[in-house]
Amino acid sequence: MTSEQALSRSQPADKTQGAEARERNASVWRSLDEWLGTKSFKALLEAEFPSIAPAADGINRRSLLQAMGASLALAGLTGCSSTADETALPYVEMPEGETQGIARFYATAVSLAGYAQPVFGKTYSGRPVKLEGNASHPASRGAIDAFTQAALLGLYDPSRSQAPRLVGEVSSWSAWERATVERASMLDRTGGEGFRLLTGRLTSPTLQRQISEMMARWPQARWHSHEPVDDRALHAATRLVFGRPLDRHLRLDRAEVIVSFDDDLLGPGPRQVRQAKGWSDRRMAAQRGEGASLLFVAEPTPSLTGIAAGDRLIAAPARFSVLVANLANALGVEAGSVSDLSEQERRWVQTAAERLQAYRGRALVSVGTHLSPEMQALALLINERLGNLGQTLAFTTPIAAFPPDGDRSLEALVEDMRGGRVSTLAILGTDPVATAPSDLSFAEALDRVELRIHAGLHVDATANRCHWHAPLQHELESWTDLRAVDGTVSIVQPLVKPFWSVRSIHTVLENLGGRLNGVGDQDVVRKTWLPDWGIAFDANWRSALLEGFVAGSAPRPEVPPVVNRAVNLGVAQGQGGGLTLLIQPDPTIFDGRFSKNAWLQELPKPITKICWGNAVLVSPALAAERQWTNGDGVRVSAGDASVEGAIWIVPGQARDTVVVHLGYGKQSGLAGKLGFDAYQLRRVDALCQIAGVTLEATGEKQTIVTTQPQHAMDGFDFVRKVQRAELAALEPLKTKQPSFYPAAEASSPSWGMSIDLDLCIGCNACVTACQSENNIPVVGKDLVAQGREMHWLRVDHYYEGDPDDPDMAFQPVPCMHCEQAPCEMGCPVNAAVHSYDGLNLQVYNRCIGTRTCSSYCPYKVRRFNWFDFTQGDAESVKAMRNPEVTVRQRGVMEKCTYCIQRIEGARIQAKKEGREIAEGEVVTACQAACPTTAITFGNVMDNQSAVSRRKAEARDYALLEEVNTRPRTTYLARILDDEAQRI
Repeated sequence: MTSEQALSRSQPADKTQGAEARERNASVWRSLDEWLGTKSFKALLEAEFPSIAPAADGINRRSLLQAMGASLALAGLTGCSSTADETALPYVEMPEGETQGIARFYATAVSLAGYAQPVFGKTYSGRPVKLEGNASHPASRGAIDAFTQAALLGLYDPSRSQAPRLVGEVSSWSAWERATVERASMLDRTGGEGFRLLTGRLTSPTLQRQISEMMARWPQARWHSHEPVDDRALHAATRLVFGRPLDRHLRLDRAEVIVSFDDDLLGPGPRQVRQAKGWSDRRMAAQRGEGASLLFVAEPTPSLTGIAAGDRLIAAPARFSVLVANLANALGVEAGSVSDLSEQERRWVQTAAERLQAYRGRALVSVGTHLSPEMQALALLINERLGNLGQTLAFTTPIAAFPPDGDRSLEALVEDMRGGRVSTLAILGTDPVATAPSDLSFAEALDRVELRIHAGLHVDATANRCHWHAPLQHELESWTDLRAVDGTVSIVQPLVKPFWSVRSIHTVLENLGGRLNGVGDQDVVRKTWLPDWGIAFDANWRSALLEGFVAGSAPRPEVPPVVNRAVNLGVAQGQGGGLTLLIQPDPTIFDGRFSKNAWLQELPKPITKICWGNAVLVSPALAAERQWTNGDGVRVSAGDASVEGAIWIVPGQARDTVVVHLGYGKQSGLAGKLGFDAYQLRRVDALCQIAGVTLEATGEKQTIVTTQPQHAMDGFDFVRKVQRAELAALEPLKTKQPSFYPAAEASSPSWGMSIDLDLCIGCNACVTACQSENNIPVVGKDLVAQGREMHWLRVDHYYEGDPDDPDMAFQPVPCMHCEQAPCEMGCPVNAAVHSYDGLNLQVYNRCIGTRTCSSYCPYKVRRFNWFDFTQGDAESVKAMRNPEVTVRQRGVMEKCTYCIQRIEGARIQAKKEGREIAEGEVVTACQAACPTTAITFGNVMDNQSAVSRRKAEARDYALLEEVNTRPRTTYLARILDDEAQRI
């Protein structure tokens, strides 16, 4: 049966329904057009926005919806509904006797690049309003990253696909089922000949079981996998050394010395939380004098790991094989002949080798998974030589399922599509048209397939080239199971009923096999675990739902024997000529999967502080040579492919290295096309690094939106540092400034915060957590460009010294809650006030928007709500927001409140129980999210509290101490281990 026949058979029964739907939509748009044309609306527009009033007649549906999306006004959500098949534990529907206004938490997970990110979902009346880390889960231990926090907004995303589509038109699930039954019947007769299934990375045991059953039923069918950012080179390296593919697990909490070759161990990705938690555990132990915590990093462009390093070497990409080989030779691992090192490289390698030898068995050498398998293999042999295997480095069988074609899975699929050997292709949860290497020409090959099916959250580039599109449920409204990066399984349960007419990926897979939607999703997942648990199934199932994971489900770590020590490194003998391009996942929207998430689009990138787009990152030396400044337009050419973007100068980047980030260049649905599409530059044999690229100026000037235009400290001591050797005799950094005013009497509890800059890695988890907790609106690209962002917490990035090789650091800056607050003295209407427990408060219904407090604030942590982003919001938006926090209207100042709603909740609970608020009972949103425990909050009147103990350290200091505001938020200085180690 041809695709035309398949499509035509599914249409007649739905013509009437489709016509009715189109007429309803047309009626809605006519009403909207009439509303837009009314005089009252024009008058309102002219009064509210006089600068654009002349263009009022030019407003169209697209611009209106984009504006609504950017401000998160998800109108229309309440008009759609779908009935769930099951009830989650403890509940999805409000049970009888439920108390309004009382939050419930239950364990679930969302995925990032296929791996589970465990969370506890906070719900009010059955609606999720916040995601918190699961403290019991061994992979996260309560921490959470920015991507996972923002998954909540992804659930309410107005651009999510809401109904099945057939050739671009809205269809129905009944038509979908008829089409899939027809196709499955044909495939049964041929043993699945011509059928291909393409997915992203799979860690779900249930999905793996379903696919295995499908492949057994259709032996001629094949399963393929495509993940835009993968670690295929790591598996190639373990094959070289151990003879089989293995996952590596870095035990950073045991590593007293870490040497990283362009491996961003603390950077964004599915392993960030686990590895940052391990690193901070070791770092805090070293602060107490328990061992060392030394970090050596060689990298071409600044990363979160590089900035945290004590000794950072700026190395061009062509030098890594030389550096790894020299380190291997210094440690007695044969690496062949190598070229000479520069004096700076020699010092770095020698120092790293000495420290590694001194901490044998407690050290770690790591090479980035995007570098060659040979370099990674040599690092494995170095670790074996040092006795690190089984100590700081362990291995397991691969956590994610391995496709039959291995690393060439996508290439094999494209070859079959071009050869006419694929008649039916089902693509689940991935977008290869947008993310496949450009030289594969995936879209062209896809067009040759007779029947093309796509299932996903959005109608993306791949969906637009397919016949059928099936909308998937968000993981927060689904039953499934997922493995975390350590292999521990989470049973994913829904927080809420599906909003729209969507189905789970398990049901869609069942439909592709010709099975209708008769079995509930929970039963599909339960079927996977029933054989393992047997008669103990009910107890284990309940425990997994309550705890958030299946105890003991992670594979046992192993120390595999080395089967090959002859690694041919192929060491480069020179510096390499021309410019080298590095293509990296974006720090805030990753590989582009979060491009429709407004929280993450507006989240400043940790180092550049750019948001709402990407840029071509260049070194200060290259910019000076070509006389470029930030925003100058350039064309990046790699072979036959090229893109155009604006440059951004990054201190600390290798001279001839150019960096671009993935995920942009498409219509975002929020603010039109943002940035350029770096996927166009990727090739099958050069996914992350391309040598010999060219940069040429276009003569254009572009506006790059950044929240921090000035990064140089210029001699100020915003970020202070101390030598480790001086800690024992260190005089307190904080001094008491004289004052004309008597000290205010303090009562207990009295709240304060301490931020340890020795632990902060600038990951932005605290920023997104604050936004989610406190209903902070997104303002959009244009307003951010005017300096009108609304984040209550920012993470500043600073450097000092030579821009070509600077010292760098991060500094989170919330409201300081000053005891002598200038904002309180300056406010003409007494809207800025001080509470008896030490909080600097903002009374919204007094504020008249003079912005005097902002002018008086030396820390610039107050935000003025220039526009009303909440007017006319749908009820669904109110359900998404935290009901414990006021939703502010236009014209008021707002700022960090130390999460006063959490303080009051603890106060009420303690009063009901007739006791004092216990230590650790109040945890702010930023503190709860922080994966490195850099933020501590509590009662400063309790000398035994964690925050008091931190503030009692000699490293404690106040930001801008000289202005004598006496802030309740103070910082702990960074610790340097020796003179070679920097900020």
